[in-house]
Amino acid sequence: MINQGESSENKHEAPASAAQNGSNKYQIQTRLTDFQLLSATTGLAWGCTRSELRLYITQDNGKTWTNISPAASVQFPRTPEYGKDIFFIDPYNGWIVRNAAGSGDAIVLRTSDGGTTWKIASFPGTDQVTAMYFSDAENGWILSEDNSDSGHSVRTLFKTEDGGATWGPAITSNTASSNRVASPKSSMLPDNGVAVSLSFINKNEGFFNVVKDGQPALYVTKDGGADWQRKDNFFQPSKYKKCTLFDVKNVTFFQGNHQEGWIPVGCSRGNASKFNGYFTKDSGNNWQFAAFQLSWQTGINEGLAPTFLNSQEGWTILDSIVYHTVDQGKTWGPLPESSKLKGTLRNYPEIVKLQFFTSQVGWLLVAKEDQKRSLLLQTKDGGVTWQVL
Repeated sequence: MINQGESSENKHEAPASAAQNGSNKYQIQTRLTDFQLLSATTGLAWGCTRSELRLYITQDNGKTWTNISPAASVQFPRTPEYGKDIFFIDPYNGWIVRNAAGSGDAIVLRTSDGGTTWKIASFPGTDQVTAMYFSDAENGWILSEDNSDSGHSVRTLFKTEDGGATWGPAITSNTASSNRVASPKSSMLPDNGVAVSLSFINKNEGFFNVVKDGQPALYVTKDGGADWQRKDNFFQPSKYKKCTLFDVKNVTFFQGNHQEGWIPVGCSRGNASKFNGYFTKDSGNNWQFAAFQLSWQTGINEGLAPTFLNSQEGWTILDSIVYHTVDQGKTWGPLPESSKLKGTLRNYPEIVKLQFFTSQVGWLLVAKEDQKRSLLLQTKDGGVTWQVL
């Protein structure tokens, strides 16, 4: 059991809920709500059952799964979302935030042995966690948000330099509550707008994007989160006409590449939506708009953004057909129709997530909300054929 009110330096360990004894290979026994690929053969998948987090890892393309869940005594009021309250940098080092709920304190669980054991640290924030990111095994950030005021949110960015054992506030969006005296050219985190994501390419350089005043906005830091500046040249409203709503996704830097990354930006017009992208080649100093030659979408999956492996190659799914680009979205070619994918989407029409780790290997999570069921699929040939994991 977790003793509430312990110091943030406690070293208690919460064993994984399954014994690590060589017989810990399971079929997944929960409704999956999210996943994350960690390599071409390794991935995480998870969901919650009766407030217990059920987290699984596979290292053989889904042939076998290992239950690496924290102890059942750690209750989760809601299922963690990747990049928000769960984050792994590799198959061994990962972190999970259990938000404060009711009488329970916020805690950070961390593992360095692939989930065999989880260490517990108390977290100083009591507000809702909205983003989490680690640039390496030692340096990480958690963003929390107080929504008590309907007009503004007090955001606090917490930082760790010891792998999550201890946390200290790097900055708050409310200058009156900050202990730091801002320099004339410094900027706090914005206290309004809807937070989207937090991303760092090293222990100093990071990005925070929001939808502010109805439009995408990007903030950057060069000192680990102490000072933030808005990128005024990031978003050009002139590129969009008659958009009634913008849908912005996470800032993503491509695997093993701290120079190149992208941000999907969706435009809604009436009941239809369409995504384009902003790409960087110089670690986020400059962003170039890329118009995607895709049709406007309606229905349950209109909010699905394309996924990109690098600055040129990407995929999306439209009407049960996988489309592929190798020229940054200028052209999209339909892949041969997959009867397996078409039949699966007929029964599980909601596309929850699509991710590729190589040009050949990708995962797809689909769901049917009315029956609270989901399926995880994999392709090993670039999206041409799919199989259920």
